Amino acid sequence: MVPVMALAGLRWGELAGLQVGDRISVPGPGLRLRRAVLASEGGGALYVDTLKNKRARTVPLVEALVPVVDRWSAGKAPDAWLFDAPKGGPLRESNWKRSVGWSAATAAAGVRGFRVHDLRHTAASVWLGAGADPKVVQRVLGHASAAMTMDLYGHLVDGNLWQAAQVVGGISGASELSGQHESDDDETEADESAW
Repeated sequence: MVPVMALAGLRWGELAGLQVGDRISVPGPGLRLRRAVLASEGGGALYVDTLKNKRARTVPLVEALVPVVDRWSAGKAPDAWLFDAPKGGPLRESNWKRSVGWSAATAAAGVRGFRVHDLRHTAASVWLGAGADPKVVQRVLGHASAAMTMDLYGHLVDGNLWQAAQVVGGISGASELSGQHESDDDETEADESAW
């Protein structure tokens, strides 16, 4: 489940709300997010709710996640919870964290205090770092706008500025112009030495 959250950018409630029938394969492998499973105040009863922005969305699955989702969905009815609790029903975040030893695992990894929600930030970082268009990342995360995505994660693309400049220079012919300037400089020096 950690790779699913870290690469698909799901909120815990979205992950818990997935049913087997939410797995799609057209136009490519993905998950159709339609509902969230949330806990009432104070960790009370779980209930099914709409997504945060009230709109369903489709999240593509990176290749490594396809077998993970396939294993979890094997032999289950379309209306069964994809990531179900050991005794059935949707997963509660606090119970899952306890069962997998979340606090000890994050401490051992050197990220004490790392929250499950931080995996969503990891996903944004991975997608933007891989060069995904901010509009794509917005749709993956379910943000209301690409501006919101960039307000939160825009600092992650700063390193891509110089890479983009190299790409643009390579396709614009600017590198050829740069070579032209060097030969122009040589001619200018020759002309000046003749005076």
